[in-house]
Amino acid sequence: MNLGRRTTLALLGSIILTSLILRYPSSEHEVGVDSFFIHTLAQAIVTDGYAEWILNPFSYFGWYPLSYPSAGPFFLASTGSLSGLNLEASILMIALLLGPIGILCAFMMAREFHSEPLFALIVAFLYGLAPRFLAFTLWSASTRSLFMALLPIFVWALLASYRKRPWPHFAVLGLSVVILASTHRLAALLSVVVLALLVSVILLLLIRILRVHFPRIVLRNSVRRATPHLALASLVVIAGVMVVGTDLLSEYTYGELLSGTEPQVQLLNLSVSIARSGGVALPLMLFGLVALTRQRNKTIRESFLALAFLGLIPTLLLRQYAGFYILPLLVLLGGLGFLGLLKFFRKRPRMASAMGVALTLAVAGFSVYVLGVEISRSTQIDSETYATSLYAQFLLGTGTTVANEGLTGIQFAAISGYHVLPVGGAGTTFQSPELLAFGFYTPDEVTGQLIRVSLQELTIESDSLWIAPNIQAELDWVVILQSPNNDVPRRLESRYEPTFLLELKAASGQFLAYGNSYCSDLGLWAHAAAYRIYENGRENLWWIYSPGAPSSPGPPERCS
Repeated sequence: MNLGRRTTLALLGSIILTSLILRYPSSEHEVGVDSFFIHTLAQAIVTDGYAEWILNPFSYFGWYPLSYPSAGPFFLASTGSLSGLNLEASILMIALLLGPIGILCAFMMAREFHSEPLFALIVAFLYGLAPRFLAFTLWSASTRSLFMALLPIFVWALLASYRKRPWPHFAVLGLSVVILASTHRLAALLSVVVLALLVSVILLLLIRILRVHFPRIVLRNSVRRATPHLALASLVVIAGVMVVGTDLLSEYTYGELLSGTEPQVQLLNLSVSIARSGGVALPLMLFGLVALTRQRNKTIRESFLALAFLGLIPTLLLRQYAGFYILPLLVLLGGLGFLGLLKFFRKRPRMASAMGVALTLAVAGFSVYVLGVEISRSTQIDSETYATSLYAQFLLGTGTTVANEGLTGIQFAAISGYHVLPVGGAGTTFQSPELLAFGFYTPDEVTGQLIRVSLQELTIESDSLWIAPNIQAELDWVVILQSPNNDVPRRLESRYEPTFLLELKAASGQFLAYGNSYCSDLGLWAHAAAYRIYENGRENLWWIYSPGAPSSPGPPERCS
């Protein structure tokens, strides 16, 4: 189906407009645990003028102790500084812009695969309305949103550099690799995509050699007719062996619908997990594989797409992150399936039109449904916590606030700009760039104790080639909260200067970590002997540095 330039641009514009409507915020503030973490880092950059955690060139890419991929925090801090908006408003502006950017990048990627504008529009539509892409660009500063928006540019530049080889394409390819690597550690998996292209080049050369030396066999009509069927069968068999013959399915024992160790249950959970990321592109991908193998005049693009698809199957072990980096390949195969179904009914125009409308509505409807589910499960800051943070932003002095729950602590830090323990947000990690951003540790204290990790100990989940074994901020947080009568060890008092205690009323006298609750001697002491300087329906804020008269008779309670 041939579409004119104006029609193509009009349809592309409508896709962008639809994505902007779906991204209109339904919450009062930013959402997502990662968003508050990145917000805190960006706030530190704005306040200090530089990133305290950049100790080494590897730090910018998150490959050094107490570091994190820093493109997201720098992007947010720069946007806020240049626009004059506060960081929360800057997060909303960036989130709204990343949607159209991702759609345009997907459109470019699709045009490199197929010359038909309709195919590029379908891919842009599938990518722009992919549930995972929508959910992570919905007033969130998570670096995974920037990663997904720019990932199609890497795929486009990779193929364009092979096909045309002018220096601008290589420059875009190199720049995209650097930006993606500084955005998220998932960029390490891009090596699989590059390897798929190299193997595709080798296969293409082998096929050409076979055609030259064995033309009677390779070019025989029966062989040419059987080749698509053999290619499809090979893809299915290899993919099946990779899925069933490895430990991949064990990661999908528990799911949204069913749980169990039976292969059919695990396959269902795998399908649901991928569908939450790509939406209707998943079932369309099955038709896309058929269309891919049956396509005539094949080039390196088809073999590259098939090999990249196979190469990324073992990485589905990373269940939490798989939906982010497989999305470009998923929508390309889904776009081929969508277009293949339309061409199948090309002799019946009404049926083809009905099929196109039905698939379009199915894609949009499923994405809206999943987006609603994701929004209902998203982490949002309570109005009470926001009010507490604003109070602290304008009225508190220096010092560190110790929170009895990690998520509330990182939300408080993001809005107030105050130094908080524990670091790392809801994960209450023992090492985080916040330790340097808040000044809890100096660069010399970190670099002076580094130990190189041996090659045998490195895994796909390793963050760095070095470790700093003596930094245990999570343990320090626990020791502070379990200090009776505010008798915090002097080494921790001098390092962290604990001044305020932010306490959830639902966990009064306790602290929460990893879904468990523990008794807090510091919290019990604060109830009896510290000043309560702020209170709302959800939280208390205690001044623990200089206690006042006991508010209740008798000695403070102690944890048994």
